[in-house]
Amino acid sequence: LAELGGRITNALRTMTAHTVIDEEAVDTMLKEIASALLAADVNVKLVQKLRKNVKGKINLEDLATGLNRRKMIQQAVFDELCEMLSPSRKPYVPKKGKANVIMFVGLQ
Repeated sequence: LAELGGRITNALRTMTAHTVIDEEAVDTMLKEIASALLAADVNVKLVQKLRKNVKGKINLEDLATGLNRRKMIQQAVFDELCEMLSPSRKPYVPKKGKANVIMFVGLQ
């Protein structure tokens, strides 16, 4: 998990090191983040959704020149990573008086 965080931080740091934030810099950053997530066994569909949503949130032509593009891009990536981790379904609630089967995997 520490390696994943390091790779994502490195990708964002590399993007902020560019003198001009253009489509190529954003694509490079998103590719690095996607490869880090895939190396950490994140579902491919979730990674594709993250890339699409980040690109949808940041339209470089529409951003005003007075706004800090780097901060807006970092915030978009942060928001999408948080959205990816937040549960979209309610947790399973065992029913009383009924047999509930729960499988635990990978416990030591």
